[in-house]
Amino acid sequence: MGQLVRKPAPHPLPITKEELEAHLKVFHEPTLNDVVHSYHVAMWEDPQYHRYLDAVYDEDAVEGSLALDNGEAARMIRERAIAADDQRLASKKLATISKALNVVLRRYGISRKERAREVAGQIVDMNSDG
Repeated sequence: MGQLVRKPAPHPLPITKEELEAHLKVFHEPTLNDVVHSYHVAMWEDPQYHRYLDAVYDEDAVEGSLALDNGEAARMIRERAIAADDQRLASKKLATISKALNVVLRRYGISRKERAREVAGQIVDMNSDG
């Protein structure tokens, strides 16, 4: 009447991090934006880097132009990548790194455009009459 059914033993859990990573089914290489993001976070407290990202109007920019300041911030990122021998960024053009940096700033809600439209923590619609 009651036969015992032997269930197969489950595959054991990985022991090491390396074994765990070998089991990963979904893997994606970090995008350029993700790589720039990691450098951005690492450089955030560098005063010069911060100065290049601070202005929202050309007249307040370190180099007198937001575009030039973006380029200088991108140059700092690329120089850090070159020093780290990070081939993902070391050979990229400054314009490419700058565009990725703008994506990263939007991820945080602190892009120049977003900050220029903000008054007392609130986004102001510049197109409305009231």
